[in-house]
Amino acid sequence: MFKTKGHMLIGCLLLFTLSGLAQTNTVIKGTVLHPVNDFIIVSVDGFMENRKDSVLVSDSGYFKQEINLKTGNYVTITYANQDLRFPVSPGDSVDLTLDESLLTYNLTASNPIRKREITAVIDNTALFEGRIEEINAAAEKRSDSLLNTIYNQQLKDYLHRIQQPSLSTKESIHEIYYRHLTYWLSFNPVCALKPNEKIIGKELYAKFASLIPADQEYLTPNESLFYASDYYRTFLLNFKNTAVKSDSTNQNYQAQYQAIIGDAQKPVIKDWLIMNYIKNIYRGGSYADALRLSDDYKPLCQNAAIKERIKNMDLDFARLKNGNPAPGFTLEDLNGNNVSLSDFKGKWVYLNFWSTTSGVSINDFMKYGPIIKEKYKDKNIVFLNICFEEDATKWKKRVEELQIDGTNVIARGWPNLKICKDYQADPLPRTFLIDKDGNINNNHLLPMALAQFDASLINEWLQ
Repeated sequence: MFKTKGHMLIGCLLLFTLSGLAQTNTVIKGTVLHPVNDFIIVSVDGFMENRKDSVLVSDSGYFKQEINLKTGNYVTITYANQDLRFPVSPGDSVDLTLDESLLTYNLTASNPIRKREITAVIDNTALFEGRIEEINAAAEKRSDSLLNTIYNQQLKDYLHRIQQPSLSTKESIHEIYYRHLTYWLSFNPVCALKPNEKIIGKELYAKFASLIPADQEYLTPNESLFYASDYYRTFLLNFKNTAVKSDSTNQNYQAQYQAIIGDAQKPVIKDWLIMNYIKNIYRGGSYADALRLSDDYKPLCQNAAIKERIKNMDLDFARLKNGNPAPGFTLEDLNGNNVSLSDFKGKWVYLNFWSTTSGVSINDFMKYGPIIKEKYKDKNIVFLNICFEEDATKWKKRVEELQIDGTNVIARGWPNLKICKDYQADPLPRTFLIDKDGNINNNHLLPMALAQFDASLINEWLQ
């Protein structure tokens, strides 16, 4: 996310698509004190895919990972159930000391300013994560004033930690802005966060005013942030999905498709939005509509990597059409036993892919889990919950906290696992209904729909 200072470089960035950008190594290294695990997880938010690597911790606690970056990106270091998410630029060298027993960290970087900026982002992220439930509750009540207050408090805390405004600081401020908007969007599609001088303080506000997003700035594509921030990309995608309401008719699919083409002026952002829009239609079960839009857009797509991804999506989702055999897999359950899809031949199987960090998945378990448990007890159906998680302890704790009923299995290594690719289980949640013969009956059956089926319908299809 943090770029080399200089307007010329930023200008050049906006002229090239990803395929034309040079790569530079970024080094993440350091020492783990009192190591509990043999590995730490190093993840990179990428606009084409999220990369996740297990990095070996030596007997002395040393680790090192080199990452080829084409632009600024966010990196997440996961250790002992704790995540450190921070921005890095091509050429950065970040040295961390992690204490797994005390859950603390110390960071040095290639220069003091970078250290201050990265540390400020890490600490601000921790504050934000601690208030997610409050943010969601306020958003659900459409309490704009409270959401603005929380946003301003986060912004004030971050600005207090920064001494000098910089291009990197601006990108971080925008990341904070879009992080809040991403959580807000589901409840208030037409939204803008407003910095409050009284909360931030006149001195801070005056110093950083030119870097703080103005009203309606969420409508202005930010290409450099698009490459760096998963929160910003998620916001763009969700905003476009709510801008034009669609239903199952081809006319409405076409309307939203044309709206994205008309609104998104940056070629790479337009290509990425259309790719994900087509993917969402495939995931919604409308294979013919998705393929029709895919065939229409491929000749228009300017980014070679995205065009190739759309072609691969056509093939991948063709295998997940209703009526096709469900891909097989074997995973480990809570007791360490292997569980295979084939074990349940003769029963209906409801596959629910989730993760311990997916807010939507967790909300579904809390809201619909008890209803589904009561409605489907003693029926010929198995609820198979597949959790993408590296840490088995964190997974088991979540299953217990949420009282997740059914058969629970863990899939380590998302999103690079074969099962993830076979079922296109990215992003989450992802759900499937498998019939008694092992074929896909429904490739997009959400828990809400499952909870709403009446008894006569349930008895009819679960014979």
